Amino acid sequence: MTATTTLPPLRASGGTSTRRGRKTWSKFGLVALTPFALFLLLFGVYPAIELFRMAASEVQVVQGGFQMEFAGLNNFSRILADPDTLPVLFVTITFIIGAVALTVMLGTLLAVMLDRALFMKTVAKRILIWPTVVAPVVVSVIWLLLLSPTIGAINKVLLAVGLPEQGWLGEPVGAMLSIIAVDVWHWTPLVFLLVYTSLQSIDSEVLEAARVDGATEWQTIKMVVLPMVKPVIITATVIRLIMSVKAFDEMFLLTHGGPGNSTNLISLHIRTIFFDRLELGYGSALGVAIILIFALLGGLYVLAKKAVTGRQASNV
Repeated sequence: MTATTTLPPLRASGGTSTRRGRKTWSKFGLVALTPFALFLLLFGVYPAIELFRMAASEVQVVQGGFQMEFAGLNNFSRILADPDTLPVLFVTITFIIGAVALTVMLGTLLAVMLDRALFMKTVAKRILIWPTVVAPVVVSVIWLLLLSPTIGAINKVLLAVGLPEQGWLGEPVGAMLSIIAVDVWHWTPLVFLLVYTSLQSIDSEVLEAARVDGATEWQTIKMVVLPMVKPVIITATVIRLIMSVKAFDEMFLLTHGGPGNSTNLISLHIRTIFFDRLELGYGSALGVAIILIFALLGGLYVLAKKAVTGRQASNV
């Protein structure tokens, strides 16, 4: 009989070994993660710690440096006592509801329409994507040229057809509608891309089965297509909520929060407190409040996604 020789198991590449249920890190993996970890610590963790520290302090600028004195929750209680807080929240919520609702509805509608289109899809996609890749400063300049009361193209068109000029950026209602329109124009393509990509992943056999069963085009969209892309629509809605809460560039360049405080969003309000009034502790407390809002939105997103996923699993 010939004796058989048992060869030792091959080692994993990089000199690491793995066991069932356990994962070991290679030296290369740790080295590769080091720059990312340093970047996160330098530009993420450290600024967050300083923000929370300033929010709990009375901060003064002395000889080019910060002098902090612990103030507990005084800055946070001041948010509730500040008479500007409720008007700013009302303006911000109005902007968020209008911008997010219109963006999600228009983006979803455009995605469904283009998915059903028979020709010119490539050209349409390029045109629809264009606003998203434009810098906010350029967006502001474009819409300022359109909405300006003196040289604005929109007022020129109104005059040409015999209608009166409008003070788009000079009246409270007009200014709010204008910044909502700018935000919707700028970010609807983002929702469109997310939903359209999800539509492309739907199995064509599912749609064909619905048609064989006698479903109309509208019934197919309502009962089959939209439920299948609902998780993506929820994701797009949460992304737009977060983006709307921290919207700043176009609003600052177009209206500066005016006329009056009719477009004074929370982001503009924090900028005024921080840089114009130099109330650094109070401004930091408002920044922490925004972070808590983001955390709340993230929690709502997780709950909504779990609910949709569980409902879909129960229907299968």
